Amino acid sequence: MLYVYFGHHKCASTWIREIISQVCNEAGISTLFLWNPLTPMRRSSLACHGYSGIEVNDILNFINERKIQFALFGNSWKDIVRAVSETKIKGFHVIRDPRDIIVSGYFSHKYSHPTEGMPHLAEHRNRLQNVSKEEGLLLEMDFSAQELRDMGEWSYDHPDILEIKMENLIVRPYDVFIQIFEFMGLMGWGDDFHPGYRRVINFTKRMLNRLSFRHPLLRWLRQPMPVTGELLLGRVWDHRFEKKARRRKGEEDPRSHYRKGQPGDWRNHFTEEHVAAFKEKFGDLVVRLGYEPDNDWGLTPREPVAQTPTAPR
Repeated sequence: MLYVYFGHHKCASTWIREIISQVCNEAGISTLFLWNPLTPMRRSSLACHGYSGIEVNDILNFINERKIQFALFGNSWKDIVRAVSETKIKGFHVIRDPRDIIVSGYFSHKYSHPTEGMPHLAEHRNRLQNVSKEEGLLLEMDFSAQELRDMGEWSYDHPDILEIKMENLIVRPYDVFIQIFEFMGLMGWGDDFHPGYRRVINFTKRMLNRLSFRHPLLRWLRQPMPVTGELLLGRVWDHRFEKKARRRKGEEDPRSHYRKGQPGDWRNHFTEEHVAAFKEKFGDLVVRLGYEPDNDWGLTPREPVAQTPTAPR
């Protein structure tokens, strides 16, 4: 069984990866984070720590050779799903309102996102810093277009992939992370109700697992174990927005990687020109992803919809 996280650029991928990696580290589950070095501009071969040029068609062999149990893709598209589905998988996929992706991408690419090894992003940053915000948002639509198309082309009916909206994840992180781990069959609630001595044993296992990943010669210490509620919810608490950003959700710092943490922020930055440009470039994408009931949306808020994304058409 291969466990998989399918992410997208500016969809809380750093936050999710840190939580998953720490939980798996203590549970004795090996992980590998892979990303697209040309994100979000276009698809390319993948990279991970110490490796680059990993072709999508070879990714499953690459994972198997390293005995990876949980693969985390910071950038995902349908070809990656097809490649890893050659084995049995259980995974989850996180999307976000594409309009918020544009706004988040604009501020991140202008101020905070690392540009090392990403010359295309450094060039884009230079352009953003020399134009108005209004023009910069239009440039961001072009720059991030492939990432949004990838979400639109995704098949949302895969029985072994749980579909998650980032908006729900950040509003109810404890509930949704439990839902994710239960879907993948990794939760083990029994140990949360054992007497104190059992919790001490589990804590010892977790610390030994951490050591086994930190020092390869101590790999023999590793003892894979179910993910307990105490472990999972503790890591989610450690990575709460207020601690990472050192301010409350909704309080904005445009130069921070954790800028605002507020869904629907696009309405504070889009103009009618941006609405028209978005519709022209991406059509009914927000309708297909379940963020609007129809394509007559604008700057005036409407009743929120509770739709699930649909398969591409």
